[in-house]
Amino acid sequence: MIQQFKIENLQDVEKFLRYVIEPQGLSIGMCFHPDDDFGDYIKENGERAFSGEDAATLNKYINDCFIVCEQSNADIYELALQYVKAA
Repeated sequence: MIQQFKIENLQDVEKFLRYVIEPQGLSIGMCFHPDDDFGDYIKENGERAFSGEDAATLNKYINDCFIVCEQSNADIYELALQYVKAA
C-alpha cells in the first residue's frame, strides 16, 4: 500500500519525491523521472511495480507536484535530481 499525500506546497513536493526515490519509501532511485507514468515501472521479475490503482494515485500526486512547482517557479526536474543523486 502506498503512503497518502496532500501536495499543496514545495515541502509537500519534496516529501513526495523523497518517498518515491529513497530506499525507505518506494525505492525507485536512479530509475525515477518525473515524466514517467508509474504504470510503466516494472520489477526485475517482469511484473508491474504498481497496481493500476496505485499507479493512478501516484500519477495524480506527481501531476500535483508539477502544478505546485509551476506556481512556485520551482524546477521539479532539479528537485528530483537532488534526491536521485543522494539515493
